Amino acid sequence: MGLDSPFEGRLIRLRAREPEDAPLLHAWFNDASVTEHLSMRYPLSHEQEERFVSGASVTGYFAANFAVVTRDDGRLIGGAELRDVSPENRTAILGITIGDKACWDGGYGTDTMRTICRFGFDMMNLNRIELDVFAENARARRVYEKVGFREEGVRRQAVYKYGRYQDVVVMGLLAGELALE
Repeated sequence: MGLDSPFEGRLIRLRAREPEDAPLLHAWFNDASVTEHLSMRYPLSHEQEERFVSGASVTGYFAANFAVVTRDDGRLIGGAELRDVSPENRTAILGITIGDKACWDGGYGTDTMRTICRFGFDMMNLNRIELDVFAENARARRVYEKVGFREEGVRRQAVYKYGRYQDVVVMGLLAGELALE
């Protein structure tokens, strides 16, 4: 693939979250169109976002939290994390948000997924990465399937949001299944 580091994809780079990221993250996580398909339900205060960013910068094997920036100009466009890491099982749960709407449908989400999964397998020695996605979120499900995730089950009516219950699809990716192209 010719990438310079485990933190780089073709379009994005993963870096540590910095305090100056908090205002932009705060705006995204208080935008209903950004959080529509996230488990978030309530608005976040500036203080909550600042605490999250400062806590996310302290990462270790049990959580790897990153800011997602464009590779060409270093502009912050989202975040990605591998959390709830289980060393015994070599598993983690993946979360991703592309908050910059100008980057939606431009390949940035797919590149972020490939990059963070590659990081998890190659740098954290994970064997399995899993995620949850609302069944109605067809765009995200296509991205996850494109990089190799497989549907493993459905938790029926697992989340109540926007006045209705939503099914949650559980998806998983094993080491060796990551589709690099």
